[in-house]
Amino acid sequence: MNIFRKIRNFSFILLILILSIGSLYSQEDVPVFPISGSMSGTPINKFTSIRKIRPGEVQTPTDLESGDWTKVDKDSLSFSFTDDQFLIKFKIQAPPKEGTISWYLVLNNPGMENLIVYKRVWGPGGWAWSELSRDLRMSYIQPAFLIETPPNKQEEFLIHASTRRSLVLNFQAWAPKEFAAHIQMENLFLGIFFGAIGIMLVYNGFLAFVVKDSSYFFYVLYLLFYGFWQMAVTGVGPQYLIPAPATSWNDYLTGFAFLSVAFSLLFTRSFLHMERETGWKNYAFLILSGVAILGFVASLFSSIYGPMIWAVSWYPFLAAVLVIYSAAIRLRRGYRPARYFLLAWSVLILFVLITALRNLSIIQDTELTHWSAQFGSLVEMTLLSFALADRIKTLEKDSLQARLENYENQLKLTEIEQELKIARELQESILPDRLPEVKNLKLSVRSEFASSVGGDFYDFQHLESGKLGIFLSDVSGHGVPAAIISSMVKLAFSIESRKNEDPAEVLRSINRSLSGKYGKHFITAAYLLIDPANGKVTYSNAGHPPIVAIDKESGDTKEIFLPGWIMGMDPNLKNSVIEFQMKPGDRLIIYTDGITEARSKNGEIFGFQRYYKLLSEHMQSSGEKLAEDLFATVRSFTGNRKHFEDDLTFLVLDYLPIPDESFKKEITSSFSKS
Repeated sequence: MNIFRKIRNFSFILLILILSIGSLYSQEDVPVFPISGSMSGTPINKFTSIRKIRPGEVQTPTDLESGDWTKVDKDSLSFSFTDDQFLIKFKIQAPPKEGTISWYLVLNNPGMENLIVYKRVWGPGGWAWSELSRDLRMSYIQPAFLIETPPNKQEEFLIHASTRRSLVLNFQAWAPKEFAAHIQMENLFLGIFFGAIGIMLVYNGFLAFVVKDSSYFFYVLYLLFYGFWQMAVTGVGPQYLIPAPATSWNDYLTGFAFLSVAFSLLFTRSFLHMERETGWKNYAFLILSGVAILGFVASLFSSIYGPMIWAVSWYPFLAAVLVIYSAAIRLRRGYRPARYFLLAWSVLILFVLITALRNLSIIQDTELTHWSAQFGSLVEMTLLSFALADRIKTLEKDSLQARLENYENQLKLTEIEQELKIARELQESILPDRLPEVKNLKLSVRSEFASSVGGDFYDFQHLESGKLGIFLSDVSGHGVPAAIISSMVKLAFSIESRKNEDPAEVLRSINRSLSGKYGKHFITAAYLLIDPANGKVTYSNAGHPPIVAIDKESGDTKEIFLPGWIMGMDPNLKNSVIEFQMKPGDRLIIYTDGITEARSKNGEIFGFQRYYKLLSEHMQSSGEKLAEDLFATVRSFTGNRKHFEDDLTFLVLDYLPIPDESFKKEITSSFSKS
């Protein structure tokens, strides 16, 4: 029995020894954090253990104290976006020789929506957890708790944390003096950051209204919503702008972020002139901007806050890839302002990446890494200001170049106007200044040119035999070249028409004399000889529209078509001649194709049907009235344009024989020169 008693006592002592060693091992596994009076942001995370709260678990401190705890081995612990709730516990030890130590427990996460800190205290009922209050005497964007710890005392803390934003646990310990200095430096940096955004807003807003450039308007809207986004992210908004719980500002965080991305894309599209790009790039900016605006609308519904906070975390990177790619393309194509633009967005993405690596505990949490996103934004805004200034210089340079080109164009225009004036004078000099006065004949002419100088030309020639020659030609095209060729035709007609009374031979002689001088132009012409004594007409044609003969007695209207080559195609012109008799009261009409080929705004041509119908309806009208009504009808058909598309010439010849004793000189000339 004594042996069994000894074995039992030995086993009990061994069990106690094992439990004691295990307890010591456990304490070494999660060491106690030693506090001091000179702490300056000392990390606490590696002195803590953590566990997730299970669904349905009773959430009182005493109940939550139990469970499976895991030692934290990182100074910054990130759970990304999660709806889970977590418990963190740790112990601290005050030094024995110092008095009561005042220190701050700080969490570097201003977006934390729910953070409760408990301290284990001894009360009448034994050990219990007492909730600590945040120190409201010191204005600070991060959750901070002031704790008083007596000397040589060990205290235990329990923290309950959850948020809809990225859950980053980064606890630090600060001595009051060092903490106050830290707050001053942090507020100074944030003041510079948001002050810079404010200055950029005012300055670029002023430029937007002065310059009237869409790039500035989009940039101002981008800065505005980016500023609100950063106020929600940094905690400046709920702490200083509109005091409210972090939850309220987090509700609008995704909306601010989506609007910031949307206007940054529209700003980029306008700044880089992506509308000039063909293909998918321009449409990609519009599509991504539209999706971002839809994201803003969706973020207004709190029920889908989780998916939206996930979307807004990667969407800016997608937009940034498009922005950098487009800026590189535009820079490669010689658009100089894109160089600052490309550098600005590259810097911002780099510093945002640093922030992401810090949140994942891949790199250490320092002042630079903690505020890297804001620092990168400050650099980005500065570089974008340089980009906008460079763009203004580019626009001024382009404007100056445009003014110089405009000045040169004005000089050229003045020279052209002078040339046109000379050509106009030339054109007027080659046209008859009055119509011939011929017994038994009444002539009416109206001509309008497509521009200040035309290619239509008409002339008359009195022959020794008493016959009257009537010539009408149409040089292809219009303007100065056509007028010059018309003047050459005028000279050739004056010479050749005196040599020969055969209209066909006159046309062939004109063609031979001008052969090689037409350039790319060609000429159609009609030439007829009429004997005013008996009304006999001899007519020849060189590719010109048929003349129209109107019989007064019967009212019949007929074409007199005569085949013939156009001038300028071959030195040996092939044409023929025809003779016919006019009766008293008969009318001949010679015209150019500018009348029948006049087009409406819809592209419909005036045509021969409308032309002959109008001639028949105005058969009893005088030549002057007929010409006036015809030109008014054509002008109305073409949409009342200032100039016709082609030159229009309309010549009316009425055969009105009268006795010698009652002969009167009748001449009607109607000119309209546009």
